[in-house]
Amino acid sequence: MKYLIVDDEVAHLRRWTRPLREAGHHVTIAREVDIGWERIQRERKDPFDLVLLDLALDRRADEFTWEQGIVKEALSRRGFGDLPMSGQALGLRLWRRRRALKQRYCYVSNVRNLIWMPRLIADDPEFNEPDPDAYGLEMPDNLLGVILEKSELSSNNVAEKLQKAWQIWEDNGWLH
Repeated sequence: MKYLIVDDEVAHLRRWTRPLREAGHHVTIAREVDIGWERIQRERKDPFDLVLLDLALDRRADEFTWEQGIVKEALSRRGFGDLPMSGQALGLRLWRRRRALKQRYCYVSNVRNLIWMPRLIADDPEFNEPDPDAYGLEMPDNLLGVILEKSELSSNNVAEKLQKAWQIWEDNGWLH
């Protein structure tokens, strides 16, 4: 499979890229959202099988002002308004353009149930997410497969977890 990993923590990049490459997967990395977007654009004819986006990044990307504004407003309501950049800004762009781009993605975070913001686009919620009032902080299984915890993602299971996220996209037909 062909992966793009967008994360600004070098230790995580090493921990995930090495076993994926050793298993024969093609892995591209980007440490910033705008670089990740450039790589996605460059690969449009042959999209990545999956993009893994960190939800907490250190550097803002001016190109994502609209998306980051939506995410930041929701983060502020949860007390995380000081987060400089969220990979969810790129995720929102990918979700809105998913049928044209044919690009699957998932998230990774240290605290997924706190900094992944649900239902930011009311008429087309990301991952067809149900009303969060129906499940509280306990995410449904289909969300757990596309919003991963860094502590649960190791060199021993990264390929399996990313394959599961890819399969969730297929099972739900989100690209069609």
